[in-house]
Amino acid sequence: MKNYLTLSIIMLFLGLGFPQVNAQDAKVKSAKDLVEDAEYLINRRQFSAAKEKLTAAIKQKPKFVVAYRLLGVVNKYLYDFEGSVAAYEKLFELHPGLSRAAYYEAGEAFMKNYQYKKALGYFMLYKNSDARDYKTDEQTIQRGYDEMVDRQIKSCEYARGINFDEIVDEPENLGSSINSVGLEYLPTLTADGRWLIFTSEQASEDILVSRRKKDDTWTKAESIGNAINTPMNEGMAKFTVCGRTVYFSACAWENVKGGCDIYQAGFDTQNDFGVVDNVEPVKGVNSDRWDSQPAISCDGTTMYFTSSRDGGQGGTDIWISTLGADGIWNVPVNAGPTINSKGDEEAPYIAPDGVTLYFSSDGHPGLGEADIFRTVKEEAGWTTPMNLGQSINTPFREAGISISPEGDVAYYASARPGGIGGLDIYRVGLYREISPKIENVMLDGYIYDAQTKEPVAGVKVKVGKSGQKKITLTTDQDGRFFICLGNRASYSYITDKKGYQTFIGAEYFKRTKNEPTKRVEVFLTPTLGSVTEEPPVASTTPKTRIRKNLSVYFGSGKYELSEVQKEQIRKLITQFDEPEKIKIKITGFADDVGNKEFNLSLSEKRASIVAQFVEVLEVPRAQITYDGKGIVESNIPQHQKRRVEIIIVD
Repeated sequence: MKNYLTLSIIMLFLGLGFPQVNAQDAKVKSAKDLVEDAEYLINRRQFSAAKEKLTAAIKQKPKFVVAYRLLGVVNKYLYDFEGSVAAYEKLFELHPGLSRAAYYEAGEAFMKNYQYKKALGYFMLYKNSDARDYKTDEQTIQRGYDEMVDRQIKSCEYARGINFDEIVDEPENLGSSINSVGLEYLPTLTADGRWLIFTSEQASEDILVSRRKKDDTWTKAESIGNAINTPMNEGMAKFTVCGRTVYFSACAWENVKGGCDIYQAGFDTQNDFGVVDNVEPVKGVNSDRWDSQPAISCDGTTMYFTSSRDGGQGGTDIWISTLGADGIWNVPVNAGPTINSKGDEEAPYIAPDGVTLYFSSDGHPGLGEADIFRTVKEEAGWTTPMNLGQSINTPFREAGISISPEGDVAYYASARPGGIGGLDIYRVGLYREISPKIENVMLDGYIYDAQTKEPVAGVKVKVGKSGQKKITLTTDQDGRFFICLGNRASYSYITDKKGYQTFIGAEYFKRTKNEPTKRVEVFLTPTLGSVTEEPPVASTTPKTRIRKNLSVYFGSGKYELSEVQKEQIRKLITQFDEPEKIKIKITGFADDVGNKEFNLSLSEKRASIVAQFVEVLEVPRAQITYDGKGIVESNIPQHQKRRVEIIIVD
């Protein structure tokens, strides 16, 4: 995320030094010394202490204009916007010709206070004034303000027409299980609403996941795992609607083309595993610039993402790519000037209907900083982006949105006051005008062999309304197919697989609050060697899928198991009613940091520690084989080489 803190720039025009703060009592210091101390503290973001120094300086010297100038800045970062505007207005009363930039900053403070008419006046004063008429040389900071002032004016003109006394739903902070004193943003949910994934920025950006509990709260967020998260920055993750794939951004990995590239990984949410598999860069979309924040349409064929690549409209733009028949994404195209502005557009989210796009922007008129907007794809193109309004947006930063499977709740990030950290994740009810244009119901289908009860992969499934063109899907290795359909309609689904009888089913699908995703199970009867004469049937009884492999990732030079990894291994083994009868193969690997002998030994230690834990789970030692293979000869990132593979062989 961007850091909007401009303290180092602000300090340039004040011309003050950076002395060390000593233990001398503030009462015997001069007002000038107190202001210099405050400046030192501001540069270290110790705003409360700086405010005490500035208040003491003003008490000594009530007309000390530089102290008021700094107090306006300090109060802004303390979220005391009333104090900020009071300091600026006192500055202008005492010395209206000191600082042109202060008028812009006063406008920002009034915006944060929802006083858009006054903010507009100060922005206009800034725009129409000449820097040469002011005492302080502020050319550096004014260059940034000059780029933004027209956008701020348009936002004030837009916002002053809003009735902020109107009662709106109050967003609910998701609490300390999700949010921290750092930054949390870009949330997304699986189609069943059971999994939440988001980015958390503390020491670095990482991807965290959480599961919904029965009481509608969330489990304590955990790392998505060492297959993805590293000491570098990983984030901006989005689930596909079906929840089986996660797309994300990785920065500074060994095989990254630009500063950050877009990757994809399998994500097993069945039986609460939450296991990552098959991490790889997305083919066709990455450039030598910053590429991030991917979002995938429900059918998996269109990607929306953010990039700073050449050919855009402004700063960061939203780009669109479609999936080719060869499995490689086609050359991305810019979403165009209706969506992209001269500012920054970020955090796209495409609703399950495939036509309603949400995104964040600081270039379109809004309430302040970055707001969330909605646009709809029609035959003539994208509609003019609509600001989601005061139920979601504030004068502060909003970053990323995701809609619940029911379509009536938004999960999004906001820096509004009252949060736990900077950006926090909230949820709020959606009214119809800002909901996705088309109501959807998600069909989650599974196809099994009627005799063996095993999933059948490669089944062609045609789904659609009577008399209309059908959509053809293919079941995956778990016999699964997934599709988003228009709500409240009858659909047929027809199966086609060599060696099995054709099945034709038809149902009326209606999304409900408790069942936004409809699960359908079909058992196909083999046409050859069949024991039963019974026709294929549809079933509503959920099947338990057995996972037979797991990869466990380690830090550099490490071989200890974390509690999360132990829990994943435990889930793998306890799938089986009789774990003492299964056979397991465990293989350890290492990266190429260090010599071959060291890494061979390290890979063996990793395999051994996993084998010991599996034995604790009542798998007999005689049925566990393990060894270490040493260095992985591959161009995959180093952190993905440091792993142990567990395979249930029987």
